[in-house]
Amino acid sequence: MMCAAVLIATSEVKAQEAEADSSGLGISADLQYMSDYLWRGTYFYSGTGAFFPSLSYSVLDTGLSVSIVEELSEPWIFDGRDTARDLHATDFGADYSYSFGDMVTIGAGLWYYLLWDNDFSFLSGYVSISADSLPLSPTLKYTHDYYTESKDAKDFYLQLGVSHSLELMKDVSLDLGAMAGYYYYESAAPTLKGISDIDFSSALSVTKGILTYSAAFHYVIVPSKDFYEASLDGKKDINRFYATFGVSCAI
Repeated sequence: MMCAAVLIATSEVKAQEAEADSSGLGISADLQYMSDYLWRGTYFYSGTGAFFPSLSYSVLDTGLSVSIVEELSEPWIFDGRDTARDLHATDFGADYSYSFGDMVTIGAGLWYYLLWDNDFSFLSGYVSISADSLPLSPTLKYTHDYYTESKDAKDFYLQLGVSHSLELMKDVSLDLGAMAGYYYYESAAPTLKGISDIDFSSALSVTKGILTYSAAFHYVIVPSKDFYEASLDGKKDINRFYATFGVSCAI
């Protein structure tokens, strides 16, 4: 589920890079850490961190990439506590991206989130469009969820974001971004809906050969009462923060 925020976005970028550069085998292994796992604005692992090891393959120069991601809670990794085990998941995804010159990039993808110990596994499909020629490259993304056990297919998530990348020096970049998300969550009881999160982010990445190191900080505002009162651990704070750290190897 996460990684809708972190790794799915990474997969979309990889698909774009694959279209532009067909050198290498197109295989990437990643390990990401999120200090506080937020899912569409709400705390997912009761306010604890999570690790996301993943493996991706970019299919030649087609713009298509396929990925597998594990979602593992920090307490389970370090001391075996299983308080979040029923929320652990294995994610399988395919992402496609195509750019019309430097004008517009369109994307689409399908992900299956297989939760280990409960019946809430679901499919999530998305389409996106980014106006690359405009300042801040505004991006609109629509995601629709389908819960495979209950057959519920009414939930959707709409995101509008902007971003800007700065090359600080050779192989070092700073990416600044802002994103607002509207979440219609009817499969919850009662239905939750509204602006679930406004995320301001800054991310630094350093590339050395086949390795890329990254660190990011996110400040998240949860303006809708439906969502800042819906966190699993009872936290009702409107202002939320988390950091991510990662390393990836591309061959």
